[in-house]
Formats: sequence, C-alpha cells, structure tokens
Amino acid sequence: MEIRLHFKLAALLIPLLATVALADPPAPHPSVVKQFPLDERTVYEIPIGRDVPTTLMFPSAISAIDSANVSGNPDTPAPVMLAYTPGQYFFSVRAMTPGAKGAVNVVWHNRTFVIRFAEGAEPYGSVTFYDDDFAGRDHAVQKRVTPETLLGLLDRAKSYQLIEMQYPEAVQQIEHAEPDSISYYKDFQVTVEEVFRFDPEDTLVFKLKLENKGDVEIHYQPQRLAVRVGQNVYYASIVDASGIIPPKAVTTAYIAVTGSPTGGRANLSIKNTFNIIVMRVERDVKLIVPQ
Repeated sequence: MEIRLHFKLAALLIPLLATVALADPPAPHPSVVKQFPLDERTVYEIPIGRDVPTTLMFPSAISAIDSANVSGNPDTPAPVMLAYTPGQYFFSVRAMTPGAKGAVNVVWHNRTFVIRFAEGAEPYGSVTFYDDDFAGRDHAVQKRVTPETLLGLLDRAKSYQLIEMQYPEAVQQIEHAEPDSISYYKDFQVTVEEVFRFDPEDTLVFKLKLENKGDVEIHYQPQRLAVRVGQNVYYASIVDASGIIPPKAVTTAYIAVTGSPTGGRANLSIKNTFNIIVMRVERDVKLIVPQ
C-alpha cells in the first residue's frame, strides 16, 4: 500500500512540476515614462535603478549641472553615476549601490531646478521636462516656442539615430515615422524621409530629400517651405535648407511646423499624408556685354 501511495503522489506531482517549469518567467516592470512642467519651486523626486539608466531631458541645451553624491567619472565612485556631455539637452543617471541617493541642481535658461534621486523598485526610464511658458499646451503655441527651442528640436531630430543607439531612453517620447511620401514637381521631387513629433511643443520636424532630375540648377525659397495636410497648409516655424538643388543631384533639408495656422495646438499625427510645398525662384540669366 505504501508503494502504491508513492506512485500516486508521483503521478500527481510530475505534471504539476512540468507546468511550473514551462510557465513563462514573471515579466519585468516596464520602464516608466514621465513628463513634468518646469517649476523652480518644485523639488523633483526621481526613482532610479541599478540595472537600467534614467534619462532626463530638457527643452534645449543645459547650461550647468551641480551635484551631490553624484559622479560623472567612473574613477571617482559615488552612489549615483551620471553621464552627460556639455551642451546637450539631456543626461542619464544610474544607481551604483543599494539604496543609493543623490541630487543635482540643473541650470537652464538662467533658472535652477532641484532634482533628487533615490533607488526605487520601479525606476523611471525617461523624464521629459517642458516649460509652459513656451510649450503652448493651451493656446498661442507659435508665439511661445522660442527659436532656441526650435533649434534644439532640429538637433534632436538630426541626431535621433545616434541617440537611439546610445541612449534609447532619450527618444522614448519622440514619435518617429518614415513615410517616404513624395511630392512631384516639373523637374524635381521632394520625399519626406522621416518625421518626428515633439508633443510638449506641438511640433513636427521633417527630414526632406530634394532630388533634381534635370540639367539646370533649381532655386527655391527656404523660408516659404510649407506642409499641406488635407486642405490645411502649415508654414515652417524653422528651416535648415540651402535653397539650391544642383543639377542631377540630391540635397537634404529639415523643416519644422508648430501648432495650427491660427496659433493654437494642431496635434498633427505623424501618420498623416504630408505634401511638401516648395516655392521655386526663377533666375534670369543676363548676358553682360563689355562696353
């Protein structure tokens, strides 16, 4: 009887153990993505982890960072390790010891923001700070987004691929698409190679490929570049373009559109069909005969 009982217990336990062995391991906690308005009166408490970095992003380049219990040099140990390149708009931190704590004061636009870090069970993956003074979350977007901010968005779009490889957390809140939609003109065409959306600024940045199929140099007005979505036309808020397409050549241009034509938020999706409007400049060639 005893032997039979052992066999029965084994028959019950083996399928149970097999089920446990084949069960999926518990899923790790997903990275937490946060957005906070910039306020000098607020002390920001940011949970960080030892196994994952936390990347903090500002609207444009940071002026300076002062720290306590934080080190940017691997040869100088500290509870919190910081990775930052001067002139960039973001930096990353990671806890180096159990229960690590640290703090930084970040100087941006002649304002100081206090940020404290502490190791936590659910660390933030990325934190994006936005400024309501020009983020334009309610109205008058185009008036509030400064030229400096737009230049920062252009830089972020241009370096997107590199940053995605080195600091993937820094691009989590940037929507990105590669539509490859083409706008055709008489002897040239414009392809939207990439489009990036920055939600706090309600801005889309476009990477354009301008291809001249003819034998004559093409001139256009960079400041008049625009994007058509349906019946609406959005003029560029900032442009990085040469205004010239050499014959049988391809050039690259970047433009950004911000808000709606009336000055409010447009909330344009990167999934729209975009047509690029190019105002061509006709150049008259005059023969000057010496007298």
